[in-house]
Amino acid sequence: MGAFDFIYSIKANDTIPVHIYKSRDTGITVCIADVEGPVVNGYFCLATEAHDDDGLPHTLEHLIFLGSEDHPYKGVLDLLANRCLASGTNAATQVDCTFYTMTTAGSEGFLSLMPIYLDHILYPILTDASFLTEVHHINAEGEDAGVVYCEMQGKENIGEYLVYVELSRAIFPGRCGYKSIVGGALKNLRESTTNEKVRQYHQEFYRPENLTIVIAGQVKHADVFKALQIIEKKIISKGNRGIFKKPWQDSVPALTQSVDLDVYYPCDDEDNGVVDVAWRGPSPITEMYDLIGCTLLLKYLTDTSVSPVQKEFVEIDDAYASNVGYSYCKYTVSVLYLAFESVPKSKILLVKDQLLKVLNDVYKKGIDMKRIRTVVHRRILEVLSSLENEPHDTIAHMLFGYALYGNTKEDLDQRTNQIQVLKKLETEPESYWLNLLKTYFLDSPFVLIKGIPSLKKRHELTEKEKNRVVKQIENLGKEGLQQKEKELQEAIAKNDIPVPDEILSSVPIPSTHLINFHYIKSYTTETSKQHSRFDISKLPFYTYLDHVNTNFVYMFVIMNTADVKKEYKPYIPLLLELLMECPVMRNNQLIPYEEIVAELEADTISNDTNLGVTSSSRFSCGPYSYTALLMLHLEMEKYEKGVQWIKELLYETKLTPDRLKITATKIVNDVAQFKRQGNKVVNDLMQGLMYKKESNQFVSSILRQQKFLNNILERLNDETGQREIISEIESVREVLTTPKNMVLYMATNVDKLTAQVPNVYSPWNTYFSTFDTSSKTKLEAIPDSTLINSPDEIPFKGCVTGLGCIESSYLCQSCPCINDYHNLDLAPLLVCIKYLTQLEGPMWRFIRGQGLSYGYYIYPRPNEGLLYLSFFKSTNIVAAYKEAKSIVEIHIFENKWEKLLFESAKSCLIFEIIEKEQNVGDLVQQSLLSYFKNVPHGYTQQMVQRVSEVTIEDMGRIASQYLKPLFDPKQCKTTIVCHSSKVPEIVDAFKTLNHDLKSYNTLEESYLNDW
Repeated sequence: MGAFDFIYSIKANDTIPVHIYKSRDTGITVCIADVEGPVVNGYFCLATEAHDDDGLPHTLEHLIFLGSEDHPYKGVLDLLANRCLASGTNAATQVDCTFYTMTTAGSEGFLSLMPIYLDHILYPILTDASFLTEVHHINAEGEDAGVVYCEMQGKENIGEYLVYVELSRAIFPGRCGYKSIVGGALKNLRESTTNEKVRQYHQEFYRPENLTIVIAGQVKHADVFKALQIIEKKIISKGNRGIFKKPWQDSVPALTQSVDLDVYYPCDDEDNGVVDVAWRGPSPITEMYDLIGCTLLLKYLTDTSVSPVQKEFVEIDDAYASNVGYSYCKYTVSVLYLAFESVPKSKILLVKDQLLKVLNDVYKKGIDMKRIRTVVHRRILEVLSSLENEPHDTIAHMLFGYALYGNTKEDLDQRTNQIQVLKKLETEPESYWLNLLKTYFLDSPFVLIKGIPSLKKRHELTEKEKNRVVKQIENLGKEGLQQKEKELQEAIAKNDIPVPDEILSSVPIPSTHLINFHYIKSYTTETSKQHSRFDISKLPFYTYLDHVNTNFVYMFVIMNTADVKKEYKPYIPLLLELLMECPVMRNNQLIPYEEIVAELEADTISNDTNLGVTSSSRFSCGPYSYTALLMLHLEMEKYEKGVQWIKELLYETKLTPDRLKITATKIVNDVAQFKRQGNKVVNDLMQGLMYKKESNQFVSSILRQQKFLNNILERLNDETGQREIISEIESVREVLTTPKNMVLYMATNVDKLTAQVPNVYSPWNTYFSTFDTSSKTKLEAIPDSTLINSPDEIPFKGCVTGLGCIESSYLCQSCPCINDYHNLDLAPLLVCIKYLTQLEGPMWRFIRGQGLSYGYYIYPRPNEGLLYLSFFKSTNIVAAYKEAKSIVEIHIFENKWEKLLFESAKSCLIFEIIEKEQNVGDLVQQSLLSYFKNVPHGYTQQMVQRVSEVTIEDMGRIASQYLKPLFDPKQCKTTIVCHSSKVPEIVDAFKTLNHDLKSYNTLEESYLNDW
């Protein structure tokens, strides 16, 4: 182990072994968690503290990747990572820490890359040229840009973000780093953030004593210490580092009085706002038990439609919000939050008094002890589930808290073994919970921030920014602008010194043969040799069963919506939400919806309905959008309950006018929040062009659902309308729940399940005894490509749409492409795309590297038969698009492909394919998708092999055949969302590129409002 001493070991929640080591030479701490599976995750965590809004933690996080002392080349780290069966590297800046991440398939590449990564973290070069391009610069047009600037511009004036910023400032009065905008305020990034400040910040915080390395995966500990020897020797050779003061040691000023503030934010309509409330909670250092209790109390108050706050704010005719969520943070002090989403403007001022009334009523009437115990038990199951489905991140974030604020085995044990604490909390009496409510919520000061939508604010900010840029241009003058452009181009040239091939080739590409894939064995109703303990041909539906290494049961009912009448399809999203929150007819007795929701909460770890196969948010569909899903995630002992719930939710729920009205209102109130999301809107606009009117994608979009549901709410005001609506939505349910339109998918450990539930058939015989099981229908997987309009059915080429509430721009462009997962060109196409888009590849260097766009993507969707190009949070959408187009065209015309970039693209892609099955939950999701894609369960390994066999000679043909049409105005469709003031100039700019795009100053003007 060299200089590393073993400190102690624990077993996280009695499941995953965790081992702590510390270097006596350098002070580096290493935590290794023995997580099963094919990938190894690394997290390099440093405590970082800031007392201003310069964004030094965030700017430094970006600059770390632009070269180190031993590897002084921009992007060399990501280029090497791509060769190590990884997909580049990443990082995140939190309020109290910065952590850097890497994930590799297997441990070989991980161990090769780790010392190089640590050299970048501890010894970056931090050049002025890097600062100019990555953080902030002024371009030739006099506009501000830079990757960090671009990222923060995309969020600074969003309502939710503005409310959060004010909340942080108020909840931490006085001098306190927890209130800082660690990402950087735009004004600071322009005027006060400097590279010299960044260097000083690095010297203060990026020290080995402040570094904790967390490794989660299958890796030999001795190999880790061997790999660390290089960086250990370098640290020692640097000599004395001076005295180190650990961050976050100063006391945090108390919140002594309540604060109530208004925050106005720009918007396109003034329908709904946001309200956030926060309290200071128990100490995470000395009162962890009570802090966990407070988080459970918040969950009790808000988590379901029968929770006291949710019930009084959301589940009423004249709702105060579309949802009330909770969160908390654990620093040296804790903060407890409630967030009221999509609050009608007329209700914003009423939230405070109503909340205090509800909390006081809970205190006076008492706690529902049955439900609080359900809440605690469900949290236990959620913890266990997260260790199975998100083990790497779950363990890492537990260990971050220990690294920042703990130093004893007792602290580590408390952070990693919450189940013991939860089991004790399960036994606490009502007086304990009432005391928490009184102490931390009723008798303590709080902060309430009201986010108020304002058209006036939008116009003010637009004018202010316009005038600022005009003044900036005037101050710089023609010569000044030319000088800025010269400085930028010189910086780009310095940054783009190519990495010598010998450095890249010195890191070998690891073998994939030793990677540990998760076990899976699959059965269907037609499988000739069924599992000896579970013959699924005996079940009433055509069934797909996966035998996997899990402690839970996953049940999916898959329903085909194709036969729903076109005029009734808009009901489907509403019906899917209603199924989980309506009364149920049980044994000839109507059970109130409150009891149903409470029982469902007690019987499941999670439950959901969805349109499309993978999870999606409101107003959107996952792939295979003709499919509706009911999903239950259960303990094995609740298997029978799961079967009962399938029967009752699908067939016995009573759709009542009041539940219809409340649910429809909840969805409508969410519209304003979604309309502020540029990425959501630009994709809605694309789907509105591409999808046929009878598709679920078409009817699920924001404005159509808003118009449809408002009409429903109006019709619900009289009895005739109520009868008609219930009849119409029941006809939709009848189609979905007809046996011929249904199949069942289950994933579990059959051996464990049958040990706990010997007769796995009994529940099905009990609850589905009347079903005709003579003819069972296989899954009918309808590809989304069958729902796409033909080119002659789409009347125009695309559009540019203005949103007054966003600063950045977003683009989505598509063209026809591969529509079959078996197509042998899919693997080379994915390699070709990865070559161009990989971290530090051509597009990274010329688009993100020049600060033109924070995100850029090219990706095929074979289920749709489309290829997409998209830009996310772009400061200059026209320049970003031109660069992407130029890069693709040059590669097609010259047909020159660098061997090392090609190799790293393949390695990176192989990792991304394997990563999709990194844990059991992912494996289940991919297995379910495989039935829709009509591919075998070995498809992941098959694609790894196909990617390995792609040759560099394939690239020219593939790029010409598939990527060229993506930039051909005759073959592609384009949607762009930007600030309203930029619509005309972007339309004109794209016209010069032969794209004739319609312009809409507002979303309401667009075709998304049409049926």
